[in-house]
Amino acid sequence: MKSFVDNNIDIVCVSDTNYAPHLVTLLKSVEANSANDDSFKVHIIHDSISGDLQKQVSSELGRMEVRWYSIVGHAALTLPPLLQISRATYLRLIMDEVLDESISRLIYLDIDMVVTGSLKELWQSDLGDCVCAAVPDPGVDVGEFAGKHGLDLPGQYFNAGVMVFDMPRTRIDGTLKRALNLLLEDQSKFEYADQDALNVVLWGKWKQVDATWNFQREFMYDDLAAWRSMSKDRHTVPKIIHFTESVKPWKAGEWHPFAWLYWKYLLRSGFAGDVMRKGNIKYRDIIKMWLKYLFKKPHLARGPTNP
Repeated sequence: MKSFVDNNIDIVCVSDTNYAPHLVTLLKSVEANSANDDSFKVHIIHDSISGDLQKQVSSELGRMEVRWYSIVGHAALTLPPLLQISRATYLRLIMDEVLDESISRLIYLDIDMVVTGSLKELWQSDLGDCVCAAVPDPGVDVGEFAGKHGLDLPGQYFNAGVMVFDMPRTRIDGTLKRALNLLLEDQSKFEYADQDALNVVLWGKWKQVDATWNFQREFMYDDLAAWRSMSKDRHTVPKIIHFTESVKPWKAGEWHPFAWLYWKYLLRSGFAGDVMRKGNIKYRDIIKMWLKYLFKKPHLARGPTNP
């Protein structure tokens, strides 16, 4: 099968009111790093974002067509928040119900990330016969996960922060509905909530793409050994930085060397002041993140550490 050739990129995100500033930051980073011939439709499935806030978010995104989908009373919203995961995250499991069936492909993006390059290559990935493409999650013991859920080995476990979906195959397979039903039946079986459920129903049905498309916090441990082993593109800043785990760049105490990139795009929006006040972030903290970015980034270019 040939790569998917289309410059009209459909992106889907899920959000609630609290995450609206981070949604804007993500989408500004997408917009700023897009190719000249890229065009975007952004589908935002949300939990109770007001009309005024929707207008404010949309006004920040000049080159993007933004479509809003308000969800009320759906079973997905009965699932409880888990750790740093708000209940809005479960709304990605109803994409096939909410979005028009004419959409043949989607890039799903978590909000706690920034994009540093054009999404075109990811968008045009050859999925073959797979339902979706994603990047493995280095923080999960695959053997343990497979044993817990009765899955055959070998296999791989992906991080659900970045996923490219073939929507016709997704609907035929019933992927999202089956994952949601697993959670509704007994969420306690799934340590990482909908990410675990998606991995169960997509076991052996997803394609791995290069790790540069979902640079996770786990890659920062062990001197980037996981990043080096998984990525072909080790000598530049990853194309998508994913701020996984509970400490985020909008919170005091964030240590991630790429945290500055979040502020780079947030500061171009009208939400920066509110985020700084809420997170007790001072300008000196942002300057520290910028300096850390300048001095820590070269770790990516040095290649494997000599023994």
